[in-house]
Amino acid sequence: MDGGTPLFIQKFFQSPKQVGSLFPSSLSLAKKMTTPLCWDHIDIAAELGAGTGVITKEIVRNLKPDSELYIFEKDEEMRKKLRFHFSRNTVCEDARHILTSIGKEEGTLDAIFSGLPFANFTRELQTEIVEEIYRSLRPGGVLVAFQYSTQMKRTFKEIFRTVEIAFVPKNFPPAFVYTCEK
Repeated sequence: MDGGTPLFIQKFFQSPKQVGSLFPSSLSLAKKMTTPLCWDHIDIAAELGAGTGVITKEIVRNLKPDSELYIFEKDEEMRKKLRFHFSRNTVCEDARHILTSIGKEEGTLDAIFSGLPFANFTRELQTEIVEEIYRSLRPGGVLVAFQYSTQMKRTFKEIFRTVEIAFVPKNFPPAFVYTCEK
């Protein structure tokens, strides 16, 4: 998606707590988030905080042709661009209401990918979104989230059965990828 970096930088300066970083995710980070998964078992997935679609592109590349992907992005301008570039997928606004937005039952999603800047959220908002993610995933479903610190480690470990953390130095800033299984 050409032209994503200038828009991302603009959005960061307009709303740094919502965007979370000055630069979009790197391809290295996108690959780290998507490589370890068994894509044969992913029929329904969601991405939260898609931004300019760097990670979205890798998710779409890995999904089976008949799989569903729901893309969540709070910023209206970025949401419009995502709708244009990923027209086959449903683009939604609010990650606090995953199930309502996609019209699915609890325990339906196989995987959720998140680029949400949890460190910038209030504790209440963090809890609300993590609980919605957990409700949305099927047993054995996976949350793959990146963060710029290990601040969410305890929160994820309190709710998920397993939590693994990998470090991705080839991103600016360097990031941690959490893989959490329900």
